[in-house]
Amino acid sequence: MKHKITIFCGAWLIGSSLFAGLIARQDKNGHVVLSNTLDRDTTRNGNIIFLPPARSNAVPLPYKEKIQSLTQKHQLREDLVLAVAKAESSFNPFAVSPKGAVGIMQLMKDTARQYGVINRYNASENLEAGVKHLKYLYEKYKGNIPLTLAAYNAGEEAVSKYNGVPPYSETKQYIRRVMSLMGMSSMFSSPAHVKTKIYKYITPAGKTIITDTLPSNITGSIEIIN
Repeated sequence: MKHKITIFCGAWLIGSSLFAGLIARQDKNGHVVLSNTLDRDTTRNGNIIFLPPARSNAVPLPYKEKIQSLTQKHQLREDLVLAVAKAESSFNPFAVSPKGAVGIMQLMKDTARQYGVINRYNASENLEAGVKHLKYLYEKYKGNIPLTLAAYNAGEEAVSKYNGVPPYSETKQYIRRVMSLMGMSSMFSSPAHVKTKIYKYITPAGKTIITDTLPSNITGSIEIIN
């Protein structure tokens, strides 16, 4: 059976060239299991094959073409989608995060459901949903890439709660990585609060008025008091 696993995995990887470092093993029921992590139980099993990471950082051609098509269709930056896919999964359609995000664009169940994804491991479905979600966020935040990425990584509620990029080290590192892959610097911070000016003016009749809004036809002396 060990030879069968080797042949199966080798043929699959040669045909797709998708993976950046996987472990293939046989479970107690005889099924082949692929994983990018090794737990304690698998170390006791002799039927383990370590697949070396790919040496190239190039985008697999089928995914590059698919992303080009989707970004043209949805009018979204191609470099943004390519960088997110690279940072999220390194183009591994079978990647699973500790939080349960799946596939090339690391879709959570709710996000996948929102965009009608039936199989999150299906590369085509996963990519299209990821592009649609990025487009939605990109438009919501008016082209602000750090906020778009923060919402993709940490969620819209977190961005709303902190009125900007949330102070999560994971999210900030994620933004830096994606923007670096895009060839951009990651200068981001929470929006600055503009200090409100308070005015004091005296009308020609001698009345003193303190306000934060001046009428357009004001006459008399004016003083900024803060």
